[in-house]
Amino acid sequence: MVLSGEPIISPPKITQVVKVRGQLLEECTSCPYDHPMSILGTVIVGIVILIGVIGAVVQIWPSAPVVGGAILVWSWMTGTRAAWIIFAIVALVLILGTVLKYVIPARGMNKAGIPQSTLVWGAVGGVVGWFIGLPLGLVLGMVAAIFLVEYLRSRDTASAWTATLHALKAFGWTIAIELIAALTCATLWGVGVALVAAGN
Repeated sequence: MVLSGEPIISPPKITQVVKVRGQLLEECTSCPYDHPMSILGTVIVGIVILIGVIGAVVQIWPSAPVVGGAILVWSWMTGTRAAWIIFAIVALVLILGTVLKYVIPARGMNKAGIPQSTLVWGAVGGVVGWFIGLPLGLVLGMVAAIFLVEYLRSRDTASAWTATLHALKAFGWTIAIELIAALTCATLWGVGVALVAAGN
C-alpha cells in the first residue's frame, strides 16, 4: 500500500559486470519491463500467421485480423524499433489489401450489373458446402448459391450462368488480393525476426 506523499519505488534492476574485449560492461540480467520473445513464442506466432494465410484462401475465418494480431503481439513482446517498424508496414499492407479486396471486385460486379448481395450469398453457400462436407464443397456451394440467386432474380438460365461466372471472377480477385496481402505480411514478419535476431 502506497501512502500519500511517499515516493513510488520502481522494481530493482539486477545487473552484472562482464568483460568484453578488455572492456568492463554492465549487462542487465533482470529488467522488470523487458519482454523478450522466446523461440517457442516466435514459433507460435508463425503458426498463427500461417492460419491467417490459410484463412485468405478458405474464406471461413478472417485473414487480416489474425495475421495483423499475431504480428502485433510479436512486436509488443519483442519491443525493438525494428519490430515496431515491421508492424507499421504490415498494418499499412493489410489496410490497403482490405480496401482493394472490396473495391476491385465491386467494380467488376457493377460493370456486369450484378448486385453485391449476390457475392455475399455465394460466400454463404460456400460455407454451407464446406460444412456439409461435399467434395470441393466450398466451390460447389458458392457456385450453386450464386446461380440460384441470379436465376431467381433474372428468371433466365443463360443470364444466371453468365452472372455466376462474373461473380466467381470477383470472388477470385477477393481471394487473390487477400492472399497476396497475407503472404506479404508473413514475409515482412520473417524479415523482422531476422533483424531482431541480428540485434536490430
